Amino acid sequence: DNIANHPALEGIDIPRTGVPTRAGIVLTKTLLFAGEGGGGPGASPILRAIDKQTGEIVAEIELPSNQSGLPFTYEHEGKQYVAMFVGGGGNPAELVAYALP
Repeated sequence: DNIANHPALEGIDIPRTGVPTRAGIVLTKTLLFAGEGGGGPGASPILRAIDKQTGEIVAEIELPSNQSGLPFTYEHEGKQYVAMFVGGGGNPAELVAYALP
């Protein structure tokens, strides 16, 4: 909102720009995964899956805490996963992993 509401950009349609964070990204064949921190009051840490061809957000997963490590992918028994460490700000550190469809 800081960018979209800047007086110098009045009248220009600014797309979603996210929030300041130290989150990282990881790519698969068709998707880009991007973590986003809490970003302020009422905002939750999110992991988004974005279609690389269209830029469309295809999934949003609420994380238990802010991302504290870079996301990574791995395969186990023929199934691909995306995982990352989360925690900080009084929340315990943990590893979260999600299976890809």
